[in-house]
Amino acid sequence: MKVKFLLFFLHLYCISFAQNVSGLVTDNSGVPLAGVSVLVEGKGKGTVTDFDGKFTINAIQGDILIFSFIGLKTQRVTVGSDTTINVVLEEDTTTLDEVVVTAFGIEKDIKTVGYSLQQIDSETIEKSNSTNIFEALQGNVAGLSISTTSGTAGGGTDILLRGVNSLYAGNDNQPLIIVDGLPVNNETISGEVNPSTGSNSTNSAEQFSFSNRGMDINPEDIASVSVLKGASASALYGLRGANGAIIITTKRGKIGKPQFSFVSGLSMKSVEKTPELQSKYREGYSGEARLSMNPDSADGYDHNGTTFYTWGPTYEDDPDNNFFFHNTYDDFFRTGLVLENNFSVNGGSESIRYFASIGHVDESGIVPNTDYSRTTVRLKNNIELSKSLDFEGSIGYTKSGGSRANSGDKSIMSSLSYWSPSVDINDYLLPDGSQKNYAAGIIDNPRYFAETSNLKDDVDRWIASGKLNWDVNDWLNLSYIASIDTYADNRRRYVPDDLDVGDDVGGFIVEEHIKFNAFNSNFIATATKDITDKFRATLLVGNQIDMNDKDYAYVRGEGLRAAGLNNLGNTREIFQRSYNQKRRIVGLFGDLRLEYANRVFFTLTGRNDWASTLPKDNRSFFYPSASASFLFNDLIDEEQKIFSFGKIRASWAEVGKIPPIGVVGRFYYPSDYNGFYISETAGILDLEPEITRTFEIGTDLRFLDNKFRIDYTYYRNTSEKQIFPLNVAPSSGISRLWTNAGKVENIGHEVLLSADILHNEKINWTATVNWFTNEGEVLSLPEDISSIVFADSGFAGVVAQVNVGDSPGTLYGYTWRYENGQRYIGANGRPEIEVDERKKVGNAFPDWTGTFQNTFSYKNLSLSFLLEYKKGGDLYDAGQRNSIRNGILQITADQRNETVVLDGVMDDGNGGYTTNTIETLIDQNYFRDSFAYNRASEILVQDASWLKLRNISLTYNLPGTVIEPLNLDTVSLSVGAGNIILWTPFDGFDPEGNQYSAGSNTYGFTGLNIPLAQTYNFTLKVGF
Repeated sequence: MKVKFLLFFLHLYCISFAQNVSGLVTDNSGVPLAGVSVLVEGKGKGTVTDFDGKFTINAIQGDILIFSFIGLKTQRVTVGSDTTINVVLEEDTTTLDEVVVTAFGIEKDIKTVGYSLQQIDSETIEKSNSTNIFEALQGNVAGLSISTTSGTAGGGTDILLRGVNSLYAGNDNQPLIIVDGLPVNNETISGEVNPSTGSNSTNSAEQFSFSNRGMDINPEDIASVSVLKGASASALYGLRGANGAIIITTKRGKIGKPQFSFVSGLSMKSVEKTPELQSKYREGYSGEARLSMNPDSADGYDHNGTTFYTWGPTYEDDPDNNFFFHNTYDDFFRTGLVLENNFSVNGGSESIRYFASIGHVDESGIVPNTDYSRTTVRLKNNIELSKSLDFEGSIGYTKSGGSRANSGDKSIMSSLSYWSPSVDINDYLLPDGSQKNYAAGIIDNPRYFAETSNLKDDVDRWIASGKLNWDVNDWLNLSYIASIDTYADNRRRYVPDDLDVGDDVGGFIVEEHIKFNAFNSNFIATATKDITDKFRATLLVGNQIDMNDKDYAYVRGEGLRAAGLNNLGNTREIFQRSYNQKRRIVGLFGDLRLEYANRVFFTLTGRNDWASTLPKDNRSFFYPSASASFLFNDLIDEEQKIFSFGKIRASWAEVGKIPPIGVVGRFYYPSDYNGFYISETAGILDLEPEITRTFEIGTDLRFLDNKFRIDYTYYRNTSEKQIFPLNVAPSSGISRLWTNAGKVENIGHEVLLSADILHNEKINWTATVNWFTNEGEVLSLPEDISSIVFADSGFAGVVAQVNVGDSPGTLYGYTWRYENGQRYIGANGRPEIEVDERKKVGNAFPDWTGTFQNTFSYKNLSLSFLLEYKKGGDLYDAGQRNSIRNGILQITADQRNETVVLDGVMDDGNGGYTTNTIETLIDQNYFRDSFAYNRASEILVQDASWLKLRNISLTYNLPGTVIEPLNLDTVSLSVGAGNIILWTPFDGFDPEGNQYSAGSNTYGFTGLNIPLAQTYNFTLKVGF
């Protein structure tokens, strides 16, 4: 009874002395700080400051409040009788505002890192207003090239770090994606979606822009992203880190009461950059109209010859009022809408913290009858099992998919490139529901194509992980983390028999079923010892197991029995195939870090991998790395008033890359007609891993309390023992043999400039510049390979290929004949195209890329924008040649039917050359002449330099006086836009797009991909 009374008395005592403590947290300049953590020490409760820097927390006299914020010194304040506590947090110059995440999720002080990396915070990601995490990184990292390959809903994103290292088109150049310490699959699987005959497409990657699986990640779940650019940075990941790594850290629970967040956004997309159509001349040929309306005919038209071209009379001279100019692109593409909603909650105590989120994206595409949706659910918790042992677990589910538009050869976009603006593209149906087509089947009506044929995909993905972390004592830590990454991707393509691509086989249906399972585990032991008061050593040793298993099943039915029935049972002939692929990589690694006097830092790593895709005798291989950094600013400015931070760094590394599954030896494969067949390719039995050696050196300089920063990096990457399939004599019984041969080198420079220009109580202004250049060169190729072809335009003559001495991305094509540097004009007054030899005509990659990001804030209003400029880079527009030959572009109308004298030189009759004086008629025969005009690379390959306003965002944070009565912590309203300003000399769609899908390793072709769009968005964010 006494005990109960005593407890009751103590309870009353605590209540009587408990109080709501409130106050304001600011920085040195008096600027309120939002998001500062305020904890009651030892009691597992806390809160965070709102947008105005204000907080309220329940505490009693004697409690200690802990105020902490990244980059600022933590303060402890004892609660007294005063219920108002105002705190000023000072800058912690020892942290330099940067604790960066490196390999295996290891956090390091930036001063200890001997290689180049950049870290992006969640605020920067949010400003992009993108539902794709990789698009959110565009323009924010020097050396990182991220391209949105297509404007289709759910289109993939291509990623390159420091250029192309592997030359073979089927090899992977995409960086490794790591989420919370473990790799996740970011493949782009193009599959097999073409018919047995009737398509000129090189592969399925040209037919659709497939999603890379990294798009399954919800950007709203991300806390930060670190980009490890070179092999030195990612060497501990072994062969999977050969292309660098993007390290994603997801949000976790914070100590305190539950914090809820709701984000809702609406985006509108529209295609604004299109080829310039001519509006003067109508459908027809040789100046005569060939098409007239006839509602009683089978297709609604009367055809006077081939009705395919736009070389007819002017609209003014044509008495038929049924035909007038239509802007085909404006009429076809629609406004796409993206609706996004995200809800999350986090909180917890010192022993248990949690974060849970659910998000949904629903997009209607810019092409009719296309869409994409993604639903994500994620749960993450941190549990302190004891003072030395803690557990982190997470599980995430993503469901995504939709309906994709066809691109490439015999597609919506190829038909669109031929379509006459004289004909309404949206008048596409006859009364019986069949296709209405003025071209009588030569091309398809793009609108009919979009409405009746597409590819639908449905993806279910689970990622789960668990991590145990044990501080054995004050110098030894053990951790083990394991994850499962599994997804199922089910696809179906339907093509009716009245579309060109399905005509040869009577229509077809393709079903693909892809199942992927991966298991990853890391065991790491870390020992840290202070050898002396100035010398510290840290040794990390570990083991990694990486196993994946992929099942692929493919069924294609050809010859539709009944029109419009999308079922494999409705086909006359069935082709099917299935296979299973397994791969295992086991690695042992070590990392020795030495620090002296908090000034000199040296790291030595080594890793040995065993890979199942290599021959048994070559499966084990070792590669090392070394890096160092040296701090010197205090040697120049002892008080560090002007020179805040100075570091030089250098690193060297060697990493490997393994061949695809099933290239060593010779294998039996499933046949389309059941049974098996022996492969026509084989691999040498002593195949070795591809080896990349990297060297980089750089410096990081900061001034005036880190307000100004200059970071520079020079690197050289050399990749040798390239893995290639070589053509061999048919008498050998095989067509190709995989071997090691070839060498490529990339040399580049990267610069980061940042400035905290203005920082006071009301106004903040920061600016960042990223600049980089990369120059690659093919140093050698296999002896019997003169060149490697990535893509071939066919008759047009443009090819993406490399010879020895070329840079990856080089384009070759036919050119006009030149004499003494001037274009040669023949006796007919026209130039001559030399089609007996292809010449180097450009390169897909830019000379350099620069971005300029600014963020301004005034009180509760903030404005940020990102400009991106790419200097150089050339592209072949496949659609442009189609449009020229059919007379629909403005270039074909400027001098149509005029007699002119073209610039150039002609024969002078004495074996020399003189200024051309021969007249020629600029008519359809000129533009359609493949030996004078429309195969000249001077016309087909264009400069694709561009300047973009990549994104701009204006945000208003409602003041506390408005939201506090509503019991809300934060409310913000944002309006933004992306790609709304584009300057480029390129005549066509946005040149950022790629005709080939993400990860295809093919660059330089565009024009037949779904074009990129401008985006306008509105976002509401509420925290409570």
